[in-house]
Amino acid sequence: MLKNREIQSCFWFLFLLALCCSVSSTVSPRRPRQREEGRQELLTATSYGTSLAIMKSWFHSSSRRLSGKELMGLLLRSQKLVAPVSPCTEESCRLCEDLTQESTQQVEGGNEEHQRRAQRNAALKPRLFQEAEERSVQKKKCQELQAPDAAVSFTSSGSRLAEALKMASRSLVALLAALCACRLGVRAAGRSKVNPRIITAPQGAREYAFPRSEKYPVFYHEENTSAIYVGGEGRLYYHDFATSENYVEDFPVENGGQCLKPGSPEDNKNFITLVAKHGDGMLVCGTGACAPTCWNLTQRQKGSPQDGRGLAPFTPDANSLVVVDYPDIYSTIKKSQQNGKIPRFRRVRGGGELYTSDTVMQNPQFVKATTLKHEESHQDKIYYFFREDNPDKSLEAPRNISRVAQLCKEDKGGTSSLSASKWTTFLKASLICVDPATKGNFNWLQDVFFVPASNWRESKVYGLFTNTWGSSAVCVYSFGDIDDVFRTSKLKGYNGPNPEIKPGQCVSSGQHTPSETFKIADSHPEVEDRVEPLAPSRSPLFHNKHRYQKIGVHKVSVREGQQYTVLYLATDKGSIHKVVELPEGVQNIMEIQVFSRKEPIQSMILDHERAMLYVGSASRVVEVPMAMCGLYRNNCESCLLARDPYCGWAGGRCQAVHQNPEVHQNLDLNPWQGKCQKGKVTEDTYQNITVVPFSRYFLNCPVESHYATYNWYHNDTLIKTCNNTHPQPDCFYFIQNVSHAHYGHYLCESEEDGFKQALVRERLVNQLRFMSQKGRATTTLGSWLPLLLAVLLVELLH
Repeated sequence: MLKNREIQSCFWFLFLLALCCSVSSTVSPRRPRQREEGRQELLTATSYGTSLAIMKSWFHSSSRRLSGKELMGLLLRSQKLVAPVSPCTEESCRLCEDLTQESTQQVEGGNEEHQRRAQRNAALKPRLFQEAEERSVQKKKCQELQAPDAAVSFTSSGSRLAEALKMASRSLVALLAALCACRLGVRAAGRSKVNPRIITAPQGAREYAFPRSEKYPVFYHEENTSAIYVGGEGRLYYHDFATSENYVEDFPVENGGQCLKPGSPEDNKNFITLVAKHGDGMLVCGTGACAPTCWNLTQRQKGSPQDGRGLAPFTPDANSLVVVDYPDIYSTIKKSQQNGKIPRFRRVRGGGELYTSDTVMQNPQFVKATTLKHEESHQDKIYYFFREDNPDKSLEAPRNISRVAQLCKEDKGGTSSLSASKWTTFLKASLICVDPATKGNFNWLQDVFFVPASNWRESKVYGLFTNTWGSSAVCVYSFGDIDDVFRTSKLKGYNGPNPEIKPGQCVSSGQHTPSETFKIADSHPEVEDRVEPLAPSRSPLFHNKHRYQKIGVHKVSVREGQQYTVLYLATDKGSIHKVVELPEGVQNIMEIQVFSRKEPIQSMILDHERAMLYVGSASRVVEVPMAMCGLYRNNCESCLLARDPYCGWAGGRCQAVHQNPEVHQNLDLNPWQGKCQKGKVTEDTYQNITVVPFSRYFLNCPVESHYATYNWYHNDTLIKTCNNTHPQPDCFYFIQNVSHAHYGHYLCESEEDGFKQALVRERLVNQLRFMSQKGRATTTLGSWLPLLLAVLLVELLH
């Protein structure tokens, strides 16, 4: 996969070099044309629209100026589909690099050294041009067949390199640009499987549309049920996908408060901000027109309103986080409008109210929190994840830092009057998510997902991070490693002696943290050591160019009790990527386009027992099955190549594992080809298509897997290749003018991981001969006249 940092470095270098060349050209008034040529050639080698850039270069370097009409004609012809050319090879890249290094040294060397190296370059250039020419000659006949009037073909990095080097005889800048294009092309050919293999709408999904659109919806789903609760503006929606039962409960403003910033149309409304299971009933809280209010909902009976301060914010867009761990409730919501802008983490119900000191966090943005039980109850912990401002304000330092904080659940507060209501076991540590290969730092924590285990130390945290360039990464941490960092690390900035009860240490039930320990922790809340991803790699599970916003993780049990991890990642474009952890790495097996219209995903809830996803937007909720085996082509190879842990091949079809645990799958490193039986391709499988001579005809091959290569064959001769360098929905082959040579058998074949399958088989037949062979043609002029007129009309229009 191409690295953003590498591309940026390459392009910045080219920009600076071009600037230097421009400055040096300005000194010499005799070289304005050369300066313009260098600028155009730099555009040529780096622009994504290669055909347009090449014609611009030709336009400036030719002896005459082309008219606008001629330039447009060249552009249109260059965009036609043509046969592929062999990709840029490592050897050609090495030669390109040698040329570039020598050309760079010519600028710095004297005249004698310049001539000697120039002679060596002159000897290298023909060899490189000859290699490019040999590659293009192999496909010359196919190119003439598909686009006889095409000006130029640029479908691979090898072709771009050859053309760029032809222009590079005049410009050092173009040589360097060609080197970068070559390197990027080679890396693109061997990209990792982090982009989706297939793109599809959900199969077997069920949808519930709200009676009206909601600006601030909140969602709640209870595990192993088919129902969903949605909180909106003054309403609570309930829908059961299994029975289609639904009802709406109104929650109007009870006793409106007085907002400090009046005038907003949302001030006099009650927006539901919390729907959660609490004891035997449901807890529903809302803004209450700046007077936060809560209700208990038991068997669809709404209780009397209660004070909801600390459980619901005063405005619906506040940075709030509420964790219900019955009977305790933890919240980051301020209890008064006059509390200022310093958020706190509170225990608002249960074992006595506590809050964090105002100095331990700097403008925090809370992400998610959880509780974790240890062997001894007094060691039970609360962990919450957040971002905060970086105290290091230097230019090279990131603006935000991702953190994890710990608290002891049985914290009783301090012993003095100033600390009696404060958490005394607070500590925080930095979360690191850095790719060691590229040194790319993903420092912006977007979301986390907790995966519990029977041993609390083996419980995991899947953290979703982004960076300033719009890329995302997933880093996995264990709670055992997090606990080790808090227990063993020194406090940042503290060099004094450690007290008997260390900062952050949980004390026995009923006891208080000593005042001395609290004072040290309160003034030095951060530990020196940072939390790194799981060993041995200590690196991201994967990263790619997509900007993800939410993450969910599901464990799938397959044959012999083995489990595989599947990640669900919501993008900023309203789709969900389904990523599988496999022995050789991750594979992005699917992009699910949940909504018919692209809507932002507000919520994504996983039901692990029923293997369902509940995806919510501002207007609807969609129930999506995790197992969508019917999406794959109904043959054994397609089912196994999908590498979907939910699906396998048995009984002549691709079916869900939970329906038949004895299915064949392709999830380990063992060879899979022997699990499927081969079928024979016969003449009967070709579909006869009658085509009028001199007409135009498109052959279309649907692209099912973006990991496969698609080849069009005409009478067993390769005529067109569509690869996965630039994913596209279809692989077209266009016949501009049907002649006798175009009739015959056409086969579109996909190849992936050594498996080939025929997707389209068509036999183009001359319509006149076909009618004669079937006995439907007569010798009368009356029967031939309409057909001849049609052929004449087609020819005239052509």
